[in-house]
Amino acid sequence: MRVARLLLILGLSCMIGCTSGRLRQRTITQGSTLPELQYQQVLDNLARFATYPGSLPWHVNLREGTTQVTDSLSGGAALDLGPPVTWFPQLLGSRTAVAQWGMSPVIDATELRLLRIAYRRAHGAPDMPSPRLLDELAHELKDQFALNPDLRNESELFYEYEGRVHRNPRELDAHVITTNDATVCTDAAPGLDRSPLAENVCRKIGMIQEDLAEIRPGWFHIGTRRDVPRDACYVGRSGDCYVWVGPEGIDGLTEFTLTVLKISSLIKETQTLISPGSVKFSPGDRAG
Repeated sequence: MRVARLLLILGLSCMIGCTSGRLRQRTITQGSTLPELQYQQVLDNLARFATYPGSLPWHVNLREGTTQVTDSLSGGAALDLGPPVTWFPQLLGSRTAVAQWGMSPVIDATELRLLRIAYRRAHGAPDMPSPRLLDELAHELKDQFALNPDLRNESELFYEYEGRVHRNPRELDAHVITTNDATVCTDAAPGLDRSPLAENVCRKIGMIQEDLAEIRPGWFHIGTRRDVPRDACYVGRSGDCYVWVGPEGIDGLTEFTLTVLKISSLIKETQTLISPGSVKFSPGDRAG
């Protein structure tokens, strides 16, 4: 029995070190699949739009990842009463490995319309968001801004000043653009001011417009399966249409993927945001 115990102790000590090493390796391996997955869904969408320019894009945001390695070891001895009496030491072990990504599909209509514009521009179309789409985006983005102390103080100072200049409530509403207005980010008429929240929303929308305007075609190739070269770095497919990127197009693929990721995460899943202090609240436009 001493031999069996010794084998069990040695097996446990070896397994502890082996488990930590294997867990480290699997964590690195799983983490390295993240850019591959992002590239793949972008290229598959490009192939879809190459065949059907009016398609609806699909995108899933990868959330929490899990990597788990579990080892178990048991030992004992088989006894033969003989005669003569003999025994045989036994050592049994098993390993369970789990690696997964959590996914959140993009289902917001505004985000999907913006993604559609992005993919069409990558194919050379001149599409840009319409004023109506920008207004819809503005009204959705207003609920995505957490009411931090800076925004609250800025709003208080803004409405305190506007209240002194325009003492009549109707006159105040007529001279101030808020995120509750039908049109938020179009060029304001002379004498009209945007609220601090409206300014932040318009700044965000302006950045999205700039990102879309910077999308250029020409960094990927389109063809059939036979056309895909051996040195292709990444390949996407939709039906019989293939899209691939060579070494010279990696930079274009990366920049376009970053734009897609930015657009796909504009709208949060819930309207309730959590501040760093874990306090839940719904942001509004006016302070006080």
